Amino acid sequence: MQFLQKPVYILQQRNTYFFFSALVVLVSLLLWAMNRNVESGDHYTYLFYLKGFEAGRYSYWYFLEDYIPDTFRNPGYPLFLYLLSFISPSVHFIQFVQWVLLMGAVIIMLKIIELYQQGYLIKNLFLIFVLLNFVTLSYSAYVFPENLVLFVITLIVFVEIKWESGWKKTILLAFLYGFCFQVRPVILFIPFIRFAYYLYFRSKEKPLFNIAFIVLFAATLLPYAFWNKKHHDQFKITPLEGGGGVMYLGYWSPKMLNVVEDRYWRNVMYEDALFNFVDMKDVPHHVKLFNNEWDSIERICSKYMTAKDTAILLEMKKHPHLFVTYNTTYTLEREKLLKELAVRHYLSDLKYTVSLKTYTFFRLWYTGLTAKQFMSERMSVFIPQLLAFLTTFTTLLLFIGYFLYALFRRRDLLLNMMIPLFWCAYFAAIHVPFAIQSRYTIPVRFLYLFVLAYLMYHVHSKKEQQPTAIQH
Repeated sequence: MQFLQKPVYILQQRNTYFFFSALVVLVSLLLWAMNRNVESGDHYTYLFYLKGFEAGRYSYWYFLEDYIPDTFRNPGYPLFLYLLSFISPSVHFIQFVQWVLLMGAVIIMLKIIELYQQGYLIKNLFLIFVLLNFVTLSYSAYVFPENLVLFVITLIVFVEIKWESGWKKTILLAFLYGFCFQVRPVILFIPFIRFAYYLYFRSKEKPLFNIAFIVLFAATLLPYAFWNKKHHDQFKITPLEGGGGVMYLGYWSPKMLNVVEDRYWRNVMYEDALFNFVDMKDVPHHVKLFNNEWDSIERICSKYMTAKDTAILLEMKKHPHLFVTYNTTYTLEREKLLKELAVRHYLSDLKYTVSLKTYTFFRLWYTGLTAKQFMSERMSVFIPQLLAFLTTFTTLLLFIGYFLYALFRRRDLLLNMMIPLFWCAYFAAIHVPFAIQSRYTIPVRFLYLFVLAYLMYHVHSKKEQQPTAIQH
């Protein structure tokens, strides 16, 4: 392995660390500049939430006289945008702040690496993987919550590992987890898993800290639950709709390749250059089945439509960039139907379900390459997508390879990586039932790349170079 001595020596140098750090900053700024005028799929809904707050209403339909209070999202990210609007209403200002948070996440991640391993080698490996997985750096330019959640989760992990148990850590973590939940409700179970872990494995520590943590976290859930109670007569800590819809579309979207469904969220899944789960000639048949089923859903729910709904529906259709919102009863009944149908479809089509969801678990970690992009003659479209696919897919293969090696030969490394690995595994598993979107794992992508860099270093290092043991 003498041929590796020179690269390893270079990666151990401080100047190399400064070089890659500067490169990350420059690449992230370049991607920010290139994408700052690109509108995300949720661009308008989030900006209209902001305007709704300015009008004293939590709804992107705030401008309608008989508006319907929001049924779709927890208020964390809209509130974040609203607070920024007091400084500047510019979208570019929002994007700049998100870039600052991205750089903050990188810095905190480098601090986390120091807790596990002194020196520059793992830091430099991590920065190289960040550069190769440049897709993660591009999200600061989009009006999406992923960048904010990336920062918050990275900060949570730092506090969990670095700080000693005490009131400061307990209170800060409770509110960080609480805020993170309001931005991305999928993390709901993590605080309770943490509570159970401390209760069982670290019971000798002051139990009051653990109890206070879960009580304070639960308290952060209440304001939105009371808001739902006031406006929808439903004491719910999550929105009235969403989970059923993403499960339902998660079943149908891979069967309706290249077709934008126009019955709910205008979701679309494009034909992949490598992996598909339906023959393209069967797509029209699946689209027909989907529309027939959705017709049935609308017929069942039509009895809950009011005259007010009928009137404002005409107004809503004038704004195709926003998703139609219905009254409370209609929304709840439709959500219930979507969940029931999704579960029924998945269970009745097990071969498709198992293969699709196994694929989903891994697909969440790399950027796909659609057949259309692969066949594109426009190099400006083809080259960036091909690079994004190759770098993220290769990173995934490396991660799987080193993880399996460590599982059979170096389990001590995995035990030391328990906290970062837990976050990665949780985010992948919790999103498996949903429609495939690799952006769902952006909030834990730095942890994922750190685990890979850590395993790569220790698998190839001399046996006497034992990793620093981290108390979990």
